[in-house]
Amino acid sequence: MTSPYKMEFDPATIKHLGVQMYSTLPPVISELIANAWDAGASKVEINIPGSKVTDDSVIIAQDDGDGMSDEEVRQGYLLVGRDRRKAEGRSGRVNAPFRRYMGRKGLGKFSGFGIAREIEVESANGVSVSRFVMDYDELEYAAKDRVAQFEPLQPSGWVSRGTRITLRRIEKFRKRAVSIPSLRRHIARRFAVINDDFQVIINGHPITPEERDLKSLLARDVNGDPYLWEYDEEIAPGTGWRVTGWIGALPHSSNVDDGIQRGVSIMARGKLVQEPFWFDANTGQQYALAYLIGELSADFVDEEEDTVGTARNSLVWDTESNTALMEWGRRQVNSVSRNWSEKRRYDKLRQLDTEPVYQDFLKATSGSEHKRARRVVDKLIQTAVGSNLVGRDEEAQSILKSCIDFLEFDAFWEIAEEVSESELKDPAQLISLFREWEIVEAKEMSKVTKGRIATIEKLEKMITNNALEVPDLHNFFKEFPWALDPRWHLVADEIQYSKILRDHFPESEAPESDRRIDFLCVAEGDTLVVVEIKRPHSVAGRKELDQIRDYVGYLRHIFENSTDGEYRPSHVIGYLFCGKISSEPMAIQNMNMLRKAQIYVRQYSEILGMVKRSHGEFLERYEALKGVSRE
Repeated sequence: MTSPYKMEFDPATIKHLGVQMYSTLPPVISELIANAWDAGASKVEINIPGSKVTDDSVIIAQDDGDGMSDEEVRQGYLLVGRDRRKAEGRSGRVNAPFRRYMGRKGLGKFSGFGIAREIEVESANGVSVSRFVMDYDELEYAAKDRVAQFEPLQPSGWVSRGTRITLRRIEKFRKRAVSIPSLRRHIARRFAVINDDFQVIINGHPITPEERDLKSLLARDVNGDPYLWEYDEEIAPGTGWRVTGWIGALPHSSNVDDGIQRGVSIMARGKLVQEPFWFDANTGQQYALAYLIGELSADFVDEEEDTVGTARNSLVWDTESNTALMEWGRRQVNSVSRNWSEKRRYDKLRQLDTEPVYQDFLKATSGSEHKRARRVVDKLIQTAVGSNLVGRDEEAQSILKSCIDFLEFDAFWEIAEEVSESELKDPAQLISLFREWEIVEAKEMSKVTKGRIATIEKLEKMITNNALEVPDLHNFFKEFPWALDPRWHLVADEIQYSKILRDHFPESEAPESDRRIDFLCVAEGDTLVVVEIKRPHSVAGRKELDQIRDYVGYLRHIFENSTDGEYRPSHVIGYLFCGKISSEPMAIQNMNMLRKAQIYVRQYSEILGMVKRSHGEFLERYEALKGVSRE
């Protein structure tokens, strides 16, 4: 009998950067698929329970790759955080099939612990078979010694060559079964390498090329061509940072119809490294984003420097190359939005000529007594239908019917006449009164903005005077969370979440120098943001960084294991606000590591500049609108 398998590990690494980063099924399965790819497999078979999970349920992923020898298991697989590319001195396989490695951090092996308590590994390389079980409870027990041992098991007989991963004691999906169609869509979009040479089979059915082919679902223009913009270019001259791929537009704005998440995903080495997003685009045709999807390949983000976040589903954007990618992507999204808007307007006006309801309108107003009505209302119809505010065909028909129904009303005639006589250059302006309504709204916004400017000045004074965390800053930010970030608002359950943290982290356990621990729980969309507030002149070091890490980690654990579905945020992230950051090397290193785990550090000087800029734009827009109204 061979000796036990041994693994040296840091409990925090497995818990914070392994387990808590993989709380849903698609990322877990994706890590197993990536490992199969790196092992040279031609197929990986995934078996998922088709009903609600029970104590006996298992999830199995088995590939036909190289498998591992006993030495490779001990010296490679069980070495936590091993960078395979550096360790082997190459970025891909040297034997057929020749592939570039997807894996890098050596943490994906623990992804299964995000949904299960037990991972069985069995691997055969044609000469020997290695089989053992990693139990999360035993890892926690061994955390003090930082060394875990796994007893070798006899081969199961299921693996002749390749690797088989079995997840047991599954904690998720107890109340609702896994949606296999949804899982297939997620996996299909996460890998660009699924084809006849590398098959991913879920419950006996391979993911097909059609499931990967999102282009086939794009809307088509009047000539039958897809709404598609393709790319193959270097984003910054002379850098070698090349991007290939496409952006396209779907027929409808709601993913309820097709189950497709809107946004542009980024791939590297054939695997998703950035979930669909919009490159922070702020396009004038904001509604266009509800139609756009895309897939771009940018291998340079995962080359010499690892710029992919620990969860392997988002990029770290503060590197030179990724900053260039963000700026390039923002330009493309803005350009596509404009082009889509113009192209769609042209197509809709062409389609209007064959619209039955429109033909009924023309017939109803064919008499000479309707000549003026036909002229002015036809202009309104073309403005409405040609604008991209009208999405579905039934929405266009509704507007057409309304125009016919309202012909007899004088007020409608007045509006229609204003539209017909005005020079509307912006298709988003459905009627000329929109400009007046925008002026009214801008006036109200200016009042709010002036009030916010006064609030910002108060914040600036508090920072200058080094206000206390409790109660000065806490009460201020609780009333004005937008002063920290314009996207944030106070959640209804803020007191409940703060109480959870205070109960678990009582002040008596805080160091003497910092007994007044203080935090807020705010929201950004469906993301819960834990905000730890330090004094404006404070210096954040390792202690403060560890503190915000523990707060976020604990709430992530609470929500992942909660059975209360009334409000369970999809993500928990953290922010530490302080005067400045300690210059000690370990503090800088910890801060960079936390950033990859979506925990950020901000200085008050940064906040003031950001808030002043964002709210200054409101006043500038109001002044511009007043100028337009006087012309």
